[in-house]
Amino acid sequence: MKFKRFAKSTTGVSVRTSVSTPDLPARPQSVGEWIGVIFVLAMFALTGAVGCLTILAGVRQLLSGEASIPKALVLIAIGLVFAAIGLGYFYFRYVKKPLWDAEQARLEARYPGQPWMQRKDWASRRVTHSNLGVTALLWVWNIGWWGALAFIGTVNRDKIRVALDESWWTYFLLGAFLFCGLIALRFALAATWAHVRYGRTTLRLDTLPAYIGDRFRGTVEARLRARPVEPLRAALICEQLKWIRIRTGGKTTSRLDVRELARVEREIPASLVMVSRTGARIPVEIDVPPASREYSLDSEGNGVRWTLHVDAPDSKQPFSCSFEIPVYARRA
Repeated sequence: MKFKRFAKSTTGVSVRTSVSTPDLPARPQSVGEWIGVIFVLAMFALTGAVGCLTILAGVRQLLSGEASIPKALVLIAIGLVFAAIGLGYFYFRYVKKPLWDAEQARLEARYPGQPWMQRKDWASRRVTHSNLGVTALLWVWNIGWWGALAFIGTVNRDKIRVALDESWWTYFLLGAFLFCGLIALRFALAATWAHVRYGRTTLRLDTLPAYIGDRFRGTVEARLRARPVEPLRAALICEQLKWIRIRTGGKTTSRLDVRELARVEREIPASLVMVSRTGARIPVEIDVPPASREYSLDSEGNGVRWTLHVDAPDSKQPFSCSFEIPVYARRA
């Protein structure tokens, strides 16, 4: 499944990242592709079914008193995670995606030749940055991980004690599982703190679109409590994105290749940041390099993407945000 259009950019001079996702062709062309489609659908259907059955088992044990309340709640939490993964796939693929496609077709017919008006956030001149989605995914992963550990530890308590007495490798294995869980918990807590502290950051577009060879202007509205002491950093980055399908051992995966095409950086003096009770307004002006390629990211996540990154390296209130922005060549 590919929902790649709004993938966040990576920083660095030249970066290549790799992501493996189940890939369903729009219309299977061969027996192998049909088998792959059936396998992916069956996998998510089975995951959703297991989640629903686990929830029912946990509720039954909770109501009947067959198991302790913590054990039943852990069982329900694990079921919720599996049900969200399995049923969520079908919801997004067969309910939300057709609605998104229909809306996109309507905008294309209304604004021909103006792709910057075919995205609601660009058309409204308000682009937002938030880590709420990442935070939610981290907590879902943590609930599943710690819930599974708690369930296994409760059910197999005596066997685990025997294994610990027999071999010190069991201590190492148990420590590795706990260490991975603590690392994930640390990232979840950090993401939660950042979301609570900064919330949703907004970029107001003054130039719509930003033309190649001209200057991009905008204002970042952030929930900063005070004016930063050090200058802020702004970077305008152009990247080439390409999803590459790889077939190995009868399984097809996708890898995202990211190649940086251009980068322009500049400092924003702290004196230009306007602070009020509601937050801070950070003016951004940065030149778009001439002879660049215009934004051309398609619905599959392939093409050229432009992003604006703003960072405040202040040690007291470190702050970072990024936005996809419309950069296009002038139309005749």
